[in-house]
Amino acid sequence: MRSLVAVMLLLAGAARAEQACFLGYAGFEEKVPHLDLEACPGGAVKPEEGFCRIALSGADVLVYQFRHGEPEPCLARLDRYAFNDFVARFGITYVKP
Repeated sequence: MRSLVAVMLLLAGAARAEQACFLGYAGFEEKVPHLDLEACPGGAVKPEEGFCRIALSGADVLVYQFRHGEPEPCLARLDRYAFNDFVARFGITYVKP
């Protein structure tokens, strides 16, 4: 019985580790220079699900997608575009959807 309990605890710990947040928004906000967006480019994330932040890195545009979670939003995806590719895909003006 004890070995069954130990296995269940190990599996529960592994499941929690998979759900762990690689980068929480508080750490990102403090350390990564960025601009806040009211909506994600191309509607990649709906506002009720999360939000996006954007940054420039040389000739690249970085789009950080965060998903709402507990205890704080968590980085879910990072997309990198060459500046010209970003402009071709999303345009040169920002229009809130």
